[in-house]
Amino acid sequence: MKHFLFVLLLFPLLVKGQAQFSLQDKKFESTPPVDIGLMEYIISEIKGKGFTEEEKQFFYWSNYLRLHPKEFYKGVVEVFIKEFPEVKGKEAESLKKDLLSMETLSRYQYSSLLSVLAVEQASDLALKANQISHVDSKGRGFAERMKLGGVTKCAAENIYTGKNDGLLALLMLLFDLGLDQAGHRRNILNPTLTQMGLSIRPHKTDERIVLVQIFGCS
Repeated sequence: MKHFLFVLLLFPLLVKGQAQFSLQDKKFESTPPVDIGLMEYIISEIKGKGFTEEEKQFFYWSNYLRLHPKEFYKGVVEVFIKEFPEVKGKEAESLKKDLLSMETLSRYQYSSLLSVLAVEQASDLALKANQISHVDSKGRGFAERMKLGGVTKCAAENIYTGKNDGLLALLMLLFDLGLDQAGHRRNILNPTLTQMGLSIRPHKTDERIVLVQIFGCS
């Protein structure tokens, strides 16, 4: 069984939440048709940025979700629920409602600034921290890290730790199992948050990764 932990912090609202749970330890594969135009956009956005394959997949699926919410639900989420029935419940129902009623949102723009901050936090958590947190090893919280990094407008951060799978990571953040506020999902589906930086780093102690996703607005 694999354990996943989620942490949420909205800036400047400072709303926190976290949850830990288990899924069957098996690979999830979903094969909806590739959006060729979107993939070309993704490649142009991240070209020369040193993205890993999982980071590329996470960025692609995050944008696919915003462009095709209904197709994402039917082609990915429904398949996932069938393969992992342990996620059934109020969170799955609210996700269905949100995605099937959602209009198309704009694509995320890749942000070099936010990615630098995501790399710093993911690397710090993966190498130095004993637990996942929005506070780094120097004691700096999210708001302070953003200010020091030069972020002057709205920002939000999602953190995931678990299996190294970009699509699975996105799904877990969308389900927000055990969290009444569904804050990670609200970040991802927020039409105001149009910029994104991300980083995935292997954790020092076991076979899992730390993913940090930072959002910004134009």
